[in-house]
Amino acid sequence: MEQVSIGKITNTVGLRGEVKVFVTTDFPSKRFKKGQLVTLLNEEKDERVEAVIASARQSKDRYVVSFKNITSIEEAEKLIGLLVLIEKKVENLPEGFYYHIDLIGCGVYDDGNNLIGTVTKVEDYPAHRTLRITRNDGPDVLIPFIAAFIKSVNIEKKEIVARIIEGML
Repeated sequence: MEQVSIGKITNTVGLRGEVKVFVTTDFPSKRFKKGQLVTLLNEEKDERVEAVIASARQSKDRYVVSFKNITSIEEAEKLIGLLVLIEKKVENLPEGFYYHIDLIGCGVYDDGNNLIGTVTKVEDYPAHRTLRITRNDGPDVLIPFIAAFIKSVNIEKKEIVARIIEGML
């Protein structure tokens, strides 16, 4: 089954094994629930470890999470930098919400149906998400993933139509 990232462990909290997680999901209260099975991924070593969430709470712009069997700061320190993954479910997301992995690889077109480039990354900024578009004939372009710039998204056809304003390209 395919997995998607819901956050990245950034630091430890206290002495009992809690960690701070930078959240990359629009539904953290659904994703970080007690009893939720997650996979912790070390991207550099391509190592995966399954863990079960023991508790989770929001703290400012992060989530503080504890896992069963991680009970000390020494164990928690080993988790810093790991991605938190869950199984990608074929569930109905609310309209206008997409898994980042589904947006990557989509062709981005302007109003005139001219190909601008291909989405290579979805970047999370405090104000909004941004699509990184790689072009064949120029530098990458960043397009905010908001209604003012995104006219339509068709995941099945792997197409996104964007409103391009002067100076964007």
